[in-house]
Amino acid sequence: MMKRKRLIALVGLCFAAISLHAQYNVKNFGAKGDGRTLDTRFIQQAIDKAASARGGRVDVPAGIYKIGTLILKTGVELHLQQGAVLLGSPDYRDYTAVKQQMSSRTRDLYAKYFMLFAEGASDISITGLGTIHGNGLEHFQEERPQNLRPYMIRLVNCRNITVTGVRLLEAANWTFHLLNCKDVRVDGVVIENRGEGNRDGLDIDACERVTVANSRFSTTDDAIVMKATNDTLCRDITISNCVFHEIGGSAIKTGTESNGGFRNITVSNCVIKDIPVHAGIELMTVDGGMMQNILLENIAMEKVATPIFIRLGLRLRPYESGQYVQKVDEVRDIQLHHISAIDAKYPSSIIGLHSKKISNVTIADYTVRYAEKQDARAVNQVPFLEFDYPAAVMFENLPAYALYCRSVENLVIQNATMHPAAGDVRPAVLLDRTTDASLAGIKAAVNEKSPVVYLRKSSRVAVSNSQSFTRTAALIEAEQDAASSLRVFNNFIYPQQQEVANKAPLPGSASFEDFKTSSKKIFEGTDNIEGLTALVIMKQGLKFDLPVDQRGSLQLCLLAMNRSEKPQKVRVEYAGIKQEFELSWNEWGWAPVTLLKQWPRNETVSFTVSVIGDEGNVLINRAYLRAQDIGFTD
Repeated sequence: MMKRKRLIALVGLCFAAISLHAQYNVKNFGAKGDGRTLDTRFIQQAIDKAASARGGRVDVPAGIYKIGTLILKTGVELHLQQGAVLLGSPDYRDYTAVKQQMSSRTRDLYAKYFMLFAEGASDISITGLGTIHGNGLEHFQEERPQNLRPYMIRLVNCRNITVTGVRLLEAANWTFHLLNCKDVRVDGVVIENRGEGNRDGLDIDACERVTVANSRFSTTDDAIVMKATNDTLCRDITISNCVFHEIGGSAIKTGTESNGGFRNITVSNCVIKDIPVHAGIELMTVDGGMMQNILLENIAMEKVATPIFIRLGLRLRPYESGQYVQKVDEVRDIQLHHISAIDAKYPSSIIGLHSKKISNVTIADYTVRYAEKQDARAVNQVPFLEFDYPAAVMFENLPAYALYCRSVENLVIQNATMHPAAGDVRPAVLLDRTTDASLAGIKAAVNEKSPVVYLRKSSRVAVSNSQSFTRTAALIEAEQDAASSLRVFNNFIYPQQQEVANKAPLPGSASFEDFKTSSKKIFEGTDNIEGLTALVIMKQGLKFDLPVDQRGSLQLCLLAMNRSEKPQKVRVEYAGIKQEFELSWNEWGWAPVTLLKQWPRNETVSFTVSVIGDEGNVLINRAYLRAQDIGFTD
């Protein structure tokens, strides 16, 4: 009797296992796979059947299956056999308009049509050696409105996702978007697309615990881009053993959408080739989110316009209407090791805000060779462009050919070898407003009249074990304020070559007013700080009026500084609305507050700005109104 019970139990377990891993061939549900019939409902029936049985594999045999929108469900593996193609319908009316629940800037604005979609599902897989084809090269070529072009795959708030082996080709919009997903594995995938506008490869957006490996990318826009289109950190991401070639955007990128920020990201053992306009590596946060603990290593680049671009910006665009960004978070702890670039065009750069530095950056074992020369912009005429859409190409003709750093602290450049294009007369490295920097083992070819390193408005810089490949007038040129705390040792100096040549300090000519607006208020104060008059904001508040000169969303931009050692909050009041912004910097910088109300042109808005905290610590120089394009899609 006991043996019989055990046998029955064992048979029951076997049937349960078979049920959990049951296969559902889409042709048994009526799918034709002839490339002409719309097979959406037949494949969806197979997915629904597998989901109702608590999971299983939906098998797609060889053939071309024209589809609109498929909804993936918990426990279902969509398996594409070799020769199977899911082909996106050329008519957006064959797609179901999907309203996702998860809050995000991408909701509605970017897309509402999808080939494959899931929200709130778990344990879903897309596997096999087949292809998902977006039909985007022949159709959906109009860039705007973007949300009429179907995404290929969007997975929202899903867990335990596996995508392996498949080819994702010719997306009409973003190819593969993961939003607020956790525990994702992408392995052995090929993503290739062409066409105009916003056809990213893989968008890892506000996700956690994602691995991407052994995959290949060739895309119109960015290949792998990490985003934070809501207030969730994008974190714990690894990318390894991937090849990027013929990329219209950047290969590896964080941002531009960066409300939640980025933490714990590693990229290793990758090849990046043929990027004619943008960057191989672009690390950016411009919407208030933090960026911390980023590691990139063992990366080879060829024919990449800009090898490395690291940027802290001040766009501060909210991810939903009725919101505004209340602080600018930190960018720090970024490591780049064993990176080589040949046939590059433009210098790499690390650029923070005038009021907030990027901190703790190390570039070690770096080699770069340039194929195109540029004319040099004067070292004191590089614009701030803090509000602009960020991209490496925004800074043209930088005054160094290999690496330009501004508003950086705790910087290490170690064992770097740099070769300019023929005829380039710029120095190899330029540090501007950079503090606590160590340059060790810098070896560079430069014009005979140019230094290897130029220092401006920088302090506590050490240069050691460095040299030019041929004799130049000086190894280092330092403006007098930078020379006072400069430390040099163990450098190789040619006969009749100066180790350090002192330069008279150049006046600062970059302007805070590098955005368009005619709605301005400049305050006259009793103190003059860094050439600007300063008016103290008190608790009773500073009252002023500004005219509305542009339609749409507006930012009130306050040029201010905080003399306290701790962050101070500034309150903005208008039309019965109160908003607060955290001011943490002790130099002049913009504090932008996106207004929660819109006005028609030619009306006047009355503002009161007051300090919440210690009186006398917050100074203001001017208040501007600028238009903010919250409808622009990245």
